[in-house]
Amino acid sequence: MNERDLVFIGGGHTHVLVLRMLAMKPIPNVRLTLISDSCLTPYSGMLPGFISGHYSKAQTHIDLNKLTRVAQVRFIHGSVIGLDLERKRIQIENHPDIEYDKVSIDVGSTPNLTLPGAKEFAVGVKPISQLTAAWAELLAHDYHGKTPHWAIVGAGAAGVEITLAIAHRFAEQHKPIQLSLVQSGSDLLAGYQSGVQKRVRSALKHQKVNLVNNFRVAKVEQHQLVADDKQTMSIDKSIWCTPATAPSWPKKAGLATDSQGFIEVNAYLQSISHPDVFAAGDVACMTFSPRPKAGVYAVRSAPFLEKNLRAVLTHKAFTTTKLQSGFLSLISLGARNAVGQKWGFSFSGKWVWRWKDHIDLSFMNLFQQDLPNMPSDMDEAMHCAGCGSKLGPQLLEDSLKGLPIYEQTNLAINLSKAEDAALAIYNQEHSVFQSIDGFRAFTDDLYRFGIVTTHHALNDLYAMGIQATSAQVWANIAFAHPRLSKRDFQQLMSGISETLINHQTTLVGGHSTEGKETHLAIVVNGQQRDVWPKNNLKAGDWLLLNRPLGSGIILAADMQGKADAEIVEQLWQHLLTSNRAFFQVLRKHDIHAATDVSGFGLVGHCLEMVDNSDLQININSHKVPLLAGALALSQSGIASSLLPQLLPLKNRCTVSKTANMQVIDLFFDPQTNGGLLVSVSPEVGAQLANIKGVIKIGEVTPRKDGSDKEVVIY
Repeated sequence: MNERDLVFIGGGHTHVLVLRMLAMKPIPNVRLTLISDSCLTPYSGMLPGFISGHYSKAQTHIDLNKLTRVAQVRFIHGSVIGLDLERKRIQIENHPDIEYDKVSIDVGSTPNLTLPGAKEFAVGVKPISQLTAAWAELLAHDYHGKTPHWAIVGAGAAGVEITLAIAHRFAEQHKPIQLSLVQSGSDLLAGYQSGVQKRVRSALKHQKVNLVNNFRVAKVEQHQLVADDKQTMSIDKSIWCTPATAPSWPKKAGLATDSQGFIEVNAYLQSISHPDVFAAGDVACMTFSPRPKAGVYAVRSAPFLEKNLRAVLTHKAFTTTKLQSGFLSLISLGARNAVGQKWGFSFSGKWVWRWKDHIDLSFMNLFQQDLPNMPSDMDEAMHCAGCGSKLGPQLLEDSLKGLPIYEQTNLAINLSKAEDAALAIYNQEHSVFQSIDGFRAFTDDLYRFGIVTTHHALNDLYAMGIQATSAQVWANIAFAHPRLSKRDFQQLMSGISETLINHQTTLVGGHSTEGKETHLAIVVNGQQRDVWPKNNLKAGDWLLLNRPLGSGIILAADMQGKADAEIVEQLWQHLLTSNRAFFQVLRKHDIHAATDVSGFGLVGHCLEMVDNSDLQININSHKVPLLAGALALSQSGIASSLLPQLLPLKNRCTVSKTANMQVIDLFFDPQTNGGLLVSVSPEVGAQLANIKGVIKIGEVTPRKDGSDKEVVIY
């Protein structure tokens, strides 16, 4: 049972290595959490190769979502904006504070863009995640036949590599570019051996790079650099590889820092002012043995950080961090060529690039091909969480149809054929409707889980045109020490309460328990006189859907560690968005029938709408919107664990030869916080289809004589 929280802020090189180590040998009774503003962390050593076009984005980035899944680490995707050292709370933008017992910081650094105009007009090489995101746009920019002039400011190793990488990439694409490498002094690669300097100068000359000496930039304008001696340089873009600067929040929090704001640590990588705080990588200043901001030191620090975090949590002796003063330095030269130095020798050639390539790929393979095996209990057949954890429709119908029910006047009960919400109290003016929904947690970020589950539960009332007025909660929190359980419960309830406020719904009570896993269920209530029925379709109606399908399959892939971070992040953007805006628009129109697409998939809910009628729903398989990545995952054989119970519904469908066969299984994918599916007249449909995201996916027609097929997919 977890008793303490060890939180990692930032997904830098040191932290990812430490998390990998802890995955193989966990610290007993300690919960690990990673907070990062990005789901992908780039490997700085391969950035020039990415810019040159030698590596893809996937090859050069570590997927933090997959790493944390394998390592059983709670992952909070958010930006840290502050630290409350007295109360041991980490402040995150648009997220409740995360409490810690011990915390380690490895958030890297950024170029100094404090000069006037730099933030507005310059592109920093760090954080690397921002540069990789901007690179495609920079590369694709249309200069309308003009040769662009880019200045790379800072002529250290990073500036040289970036300059030559850009030159190589543009040459490979037969695109013209003028490059200037700008430095404030006149010594290129000061501190490097003369053989390295000579080879780099030769490479710059070969690529026709203009080396600008003694130009100390004082101001950045949109199309011009201004030096402190009033020299100017006309440019189209500037990329900055200048010395690093620290984030502002560690110093503001009260941590001891050096004059530049980097966290001062002792020989155990522990803050010299706050013993519960550790730091490594560029953000740390090693007071006992100062080192330059270089990735090699971040990598070499990892074993020492892991040992000392383990020591502080198990009351063992610390290990002194001992890093070499010299190291192998390799500089790529744009093409598959490199120069390097070590032990007083310099060397260059294609073989040096192959050496560097081997070192870099070996490091990345630790996180791409050689991740530790998932825990044994995860190797077994996984059962989905979210709406994929529901029981199948036939199982429900068979079990509920014979159940004895106490009957009351004005309450017509049919449990196996229920509407989205049940009539709880009948009143001629405004009856009370009630619904309950919930599931097992599919994320360790319980704040986000609370938001999504609340959206999902309210969809049942929205599908009947009902504004919820009140809600109650049942929360089962996973076993942990009471201190951690309190933290978890607060995170969960923060997500629920904030979301209910946004839906103008009052939280009136609830119940809490603890158990092996976290579960959440929410009861929602609303008063309404006239509601939208589920199966009041009219021949000729349009069928509209406002949200894409695919959440079930992506959640299944994520649980198995097979969904790429970018796909998972797009899913989260979808899950955290509610149907409220569309519901409010729908209330202004005549809605014939409606439901929400959830656990039984699109087809399952279409069958509910058409049940016991002489109509059929025709789904245009080429129009149904899908979440990014869902189709590829389906084609790879990944599916929700509920899918086998839903596929028999195909027997009630006709699949036309014109249908897009690749997407059919996704129509049976159980949806978490799915869209609203409405049947309206063509006139109303034409108006609603103008709303962003609302798609006409089909029509309602009379069923052909003698046909027992209620849904046609074409």
